[in-house]
Amino acid sequence: MISFRYHIVSIVAVFLALALGIVVGATALNGPITKDLRNQVDDVKSQRDDLADQVKKLQGQVDDAGEFATTYGSQLVAKTLTGRSVLVVSLPGTTPGMQDGVTEQIGAAGGKVSGQLTVTKAYLDASRGSEINTLATGPAHPIAWTAPETDDTGKLGASLLAYVLLGKGQPTDVKQVVSAFAERHLVSVAGSDIAPSTTVVVLGRGKLKSDSYAARSQLALVDALVAGGGKVVVAGDDTSAADGGVIGTVRKQSTDRDSVSTVDDANSSLGQVSTTLALAAAVKGQAGHYGTQDGADALFPTPAR
Repeated sequence: MISFRYHIVSIVAVFLALALGIVVGATALNGPITKDLRNQVDDVKSQRDDLADQVKKLQGQVDDAGEFATTYGSQLVAKTLTGRSVLVVSLPGTTPGMQDGVTEQIGAAGGKVSGQLTVTKAYLDASRGSEINTLATGPAHPIAWTAPETDDTGKLGASLLAYVLLGKGQPTDVKQVVSAFAERHLVSVAGSDIAPSTTVVVLGRGKLKSDSYAARSQLALVDALVAGGGKVVVAGDDTSAADGGVIGTVRKQSTDRDSVSTVDDANSSLGQVSTTLALAAAVKGQAGHYGTQDGADALFPTPAR
């Protein structure tokens, strides 16, 4: 009769055999496996070094282009906007440096800034939507303006602002509407009164929570300007091209992408020249996307000849 002790000895023997097999197998395979792993590591290191070289070369090209734009930017844009008035609309976070750089290049191109309007954080605050609704439904709105059929106050405000900024309605409408928004600190105006224009550059910086009221309201303003017949360029920094940024949002919308130009490096001299050339192309009905971030077609627009 087989005893319990016999079973224990048999089980131990089986495990010893398995252990011995693993040791022998590992010893036999250790050389080829180690060699293969080392080869894979060497390949990855080589790919990493190649990518680092490519990044270095690309960064050098961007730096060279930036220096070129700084030196010859005014010559590149010269006469591309002669006789054109351009309205500058800045979203919250836009830096004075970006505003000044873009307006300077517009002037170098022969254009004239007809006004600078800044959208405040309050305008993008959902809790202030009732104030926009009051402006859209009260006596402040132009008689000829037709409000869109929507409960979205971001779209209502965008439609009303776009209507007057593009010069629709009576000559006095733009001052009346912009003043009403400014009194509620929803927008602010730099310098004297705004003169309407159908050529518009929208400046932005940073990103918002994707699909938030604020992000949708920014896009609604761009959409309303385009729907009203505006020739629009949206320019900003690299973060504005990310998800939730105004450029990133525009580039993801197929309709906007085909009708609105974007520049994602307008915080640099290169991007400011690009913005001006993109405006000149927009006047001719051409749209493009420029910069270094996702969705860009090229680093720089082709200068008009």
